[in-house]
Amino acid sequence: SNHPIYQSYVMATPYPPALKPIESLTLHEKLLKIGRNIPCTGDIPLGHNKCSCLGWKPKINNTGRADLCECGHRVSLHGNINSCTQDEIHQRLEIAMKIDELLESKNKLLDFDYEDQDVRNLKRQLISICETSSNNPTKRKFVDDNDPNSNVRKIIERDINVPDKFAMIEEREGVITMRVLSNNGDPENLKLLTGLKNLIKIQLPNMPPEYITRLVYDKQHYSLSIVKDGCRVVGGITYRLFPKNKLAEIVFCVGYGSHLMNHLKDHLKEKEGIKFLMTYADNHAMGFFKKNGFTTDITLEKSLWMGFIKDYDEATIMQCTMIDKVKYLQLHKILAQQKLAIRIKIDEQKKNTRVYKGLHHIKSSKQPIDPMSIPGIKESGWTPAMEALARGNKKSIRNIMINITSELKKHPKSWPFRTPVNGDEVPDYYKVIKNPMDLSKIESKVENNCYKSIEEFVHDVRIIFHNCRIYNADGTVYVKCAKGLEQYFDDRLKFYDVPVSAGNKK
Repeated sequence: SNHPIYQSYVMATPYPPALKPIESLTLHEKLLKIGRNIPCTGDIPLGHNKCSCLGWKPKINNTGRADLCECGHRVSLHGNINSCTQDEIHQRLEIAMKIDELLESKNKLLDFDYEDQDVRNLKRQLISICETSSNNPTKRKFVDDNDPNSNVRKIIERDINVPDKFAMIEEREGVITMRVLSNNGDPENLKLLTGLKNLIKIQLPNMPPEYITRLVYDKQHYSLSIVKDGCRVVGGITYRLFPKNKLAEIVFCVGYGSHLMNHLKDHLKEKEGIKFLMTYADNHAMGFFKKNGFTTDITLEKSLWMGFIKDYDEATIMQCTMIDKVKYLQLHKILAQQKLAIRIKIDEQKKNTRVYKGLHHIKSSKQPIDPMSIPGIKESGWTPAMEALARGNKKSIRNIMINITSELKKHPKSWPFRTPVNGDEVPDYYKVIKNPMDLSKIESKVENNCYKSIEEFVHDVRIIFHNCRIYNADGTVYVKCAKGLEQYFDDRLKFYDVPVSAGNKK
């Protein structure tokens, strides 16, 4: 660069290249890469305020230390590096490397004053890591070791600086806005509704276009939409209100995930007095809705939703009950506070660790032992009720079936049985097997409440293994998988206190 600031600096110590591998960087080079993106934490001489420098830059005509910033402070004061762990330094460095690569692509690597929207977003992420790490409970000492509860409250009541997600940053900076749209005759609303309709058609290609158009423009439906740059719809949720039932039905949901859903929850709860959300979700969407507080356990009275919301084939009804006291747009901070409180309590518990002697009489006696008589069990806070809950005794039969099906699908030996056999690849399969069964079919039957008892569920799972042994020869990989998965299935039945003989094992 021909900029006068950099000529004197380059002769002293070159700024490391953007593509230099992390493992090849010296500690000094790492500090430079991180420090140029983090405000200075040094004090102003003869003052009580912090330095106003927003990032390290080489000092003009520097005749002193090579790492001095234009503000007069060393690079180590930009980001308070001395208080960081190696993991924290590495996290910051990875983002700093991305910033350097971005600057290099724009030929701005040595322009320490250059900044655009992309650079600002990355810097914000890097700074948020710094601020979050300063709240790390492993570095915080308790004020009063004799009263850990009061200390936990003092810590979690402080404002925890949790990094905002990208969508929240965009909204704060005005890049995106939230708009509640309806077909009220306003030309601007109709234009945005058309954009949302087209977006839904693209993201939900299996949904009939005429159906999408009819519901989006229907005057009884509303759409909470994300509008970017004032004119382009990039996400939205179409819903219908049933105010008397305190219920809203979600019809379509596209783009921006949890941020959009949290906006909808706060809006409906605060502006419309809605308490319940319901939707029909296909297998691809169920995971998203579960992460956002929806469940297949419907607790709302049927009279309040049946006959009101639209019924869909091959989809599962799901419900979300909103909590009045929760501000859903702040949910990430609430969860961070809870996580911090738990970690602090765990650390406190570790301080009280005591090692007890082993139980020698177990080797010579086969008689059952009262767990509460074992030294240390009572002190740990364990109770028989906790064991019953862990073993599933407190769970409904339907939840047991849901859990077992999910566990079977995740098992490494379940791969041949997760989906139906492809008749094109195995032409004679359905000629031999008259009662085909697979885990996806069982999962669908569970979700749609087709099983009247646990025995019917177990019977269907047994059919999978029975069919496998009929069609495949002993010793094949499929039979081996069936044997391994069946053993695992029996173990899970025992775990949930379901008799292994249930379902007429073949």
